[in-house]
Amino acid sequence: MVLTSFLLAIAYSPAMAETEVNVDAELKPCASPCVTEPGATGELEYEAEFLSNGVTIKEAELKAVVKIPVPNSFNISAINAGNPGLVTLDLTRLNQSYATCTMVLKKARPTSLTYVLKLSGQLKNGQFVFGKKLLGFCDVDLLTLDIQSGIPIIQDGDIAFVVVNGTTHILSALLENENDDDQGENEN
Repeated sequence: MVLTSFLLAIAYSPAMAETEVNVDAELKPCASPCVTEPGATGELEYEAEFLSNGVTIKEAELKAVVKIPVPNSFNISAINAGNPGLVTLDLTRLNQSYATCTMVLKKARPTSLTYVLKLSGQLKNGQFVFGKKLLGFCDVDLLTLDIQSGIPIIQDGDIAFVVVNGTTHILSALLENENDDDQGENEN
């Protein structure tokens, strides 16, 4: 029994609980299964603050921007660029997708298309409330048939893929928590 208590104390010690996650990632062309689209670029930003239990989100924001050149190998132009679900952001952990976010067309220019995802929310009176001026949405439970809207909980080591037409991966990024550098250090 003493050993069990000791292990639980290590596993759930409040000092080890991550209370903040900050990710800034550049979405770059990736190897297989990706298809290279010259000129396609993107970036992802994620910030989340958790309650002391390390599980409940107190406040979170997820932003992503993807630019696709025109012309492109997908035949996406200003005419069909606004079709729902055309560009998505798939989040994976240990090679398993855990969230799919639908991006929306923000700007269509003759030479490029800009897609964005902007989600925010915070805990108010015990309930998570989405912010205003949201762009796009995320399904955070892919095992459930209906869309379970929310802001995904991104962890260090997750991988983000930008997907076009539901099947073609064009960009990716390894998501790393920038706060990991500070953990375990004492400030004197």
